[in-house]
Amino acid sequence: METKALLQTLTAAPGVSGAERDIAETAREQLAKYGEVHTDALGSVICTVKGGGGQKILLDAHMDQVGLIVLEITPEGFLRAAPCGGIDRRTLAAAEVTVYGKTPIFGVVTSTPPHLLSPEDEGKVPETILVDIGMTAEQAKEQVRPGDRIALRPEFRQLAGDCVSAPALDDRAGLCVLLEALELLKAAGCTDDLTVVFSVLEETTEGGARAAAFSAEADLCLAVDVTFAKTPDEKEEETGTLGGGPMVGFAPSLTRAVSVGLQKTAERCGIPYQVEVMGGLSGTNADAMAAAAGGVRTGLVSVPLRYMHTGVEVVSTADVENSARLLSEYILREAKEVC
Repeated sequence: METKALLQTLTAAPGVSGAERDIAETAREQLAKYGEVHTDALGSVICTVKGGGGQKILLDAHMDQVGLIVLEITPEGFLRAAPCGGIDRRTLAAAEVTVYGKTPIFGVVTSTPPHLLSPEDEGKVPETILVDIGMTAEQAKEQVRPGDRIALRPEFRQLAGDCVSAPALDDRAGLCVLLEALELLKAAGCTDDLTVVFSVLEETTEGGARAAAFSAEADLCLAVDVTFAKTPDEKEEETGTLGGGPMVGFAPSLTRAVSVGLQKTAERCGIPYQVEVMGGLSGTNADAMAAAAGGVRTGLVSVPLRYMHTGVEVVSTADVENSARLLSEYILREAKEVC
């Protein structure tokens, strides 16, 4: 499946953090082509690929997405909701959403007309998030319960060039990277034993990856996530370039030898790449995996992404493909040097 089509498939399935059932079904279907698949106690989908007794490598990308969680149904029939993960609240006013109650329900986040705003409220982000599903309180209570999840609704779109836009590209782009890397490793006859984790809960607790890394007892962990791609209003030193290639992470929570090895692999193979330096934690599953059990050597490869935690996230398919190339070449050429 070409990259664009695979991204469309992966972003079509909902999976707000803690309620990843639908995307988990898609994950199982995709991973079953490569090895034995099971679901752990937390809901992460794990594929074991036997390579013939080489080193044990864990590959992780998270399948959950940011969204909302229903707190209550108001007397007027609106759903009062709270962020589930770090959704960008600034983009929520008048957003189209899907409420996953008994059945999926279309809804819109309420928005006060600008004519009715006081001068003090102009430009402020409302503290209360309300969703209008067009029902009375009695009707709504038959369909929706507190704890139900709400996902942003915008659809997958092709932009000009090789860019695509969709909700949940954080981190379905990472899932796509791992699936394409598996295809490359399979074609190359990889001899390492791989554990591929499509993890739950990254956007809220990082618990899925932590549990999977503890169980895997791997020699090496490689996490794939997204990171910030530059837009005109962001600082160049805090972002990467969309289309500039995967970003290799350097941070205290990551193993420097792995980061350097990824860098060397990219240069040796002519793969465009960028460097992302963080002074503390990486803010990804790599942090949890590195500290699992007795500690695991860990690296991070990130796909540049614009408009993170909104319904219109944007990535370059070339960056996704080059990230897959980098991971596969690193595993084939360099990984044994740090294990």
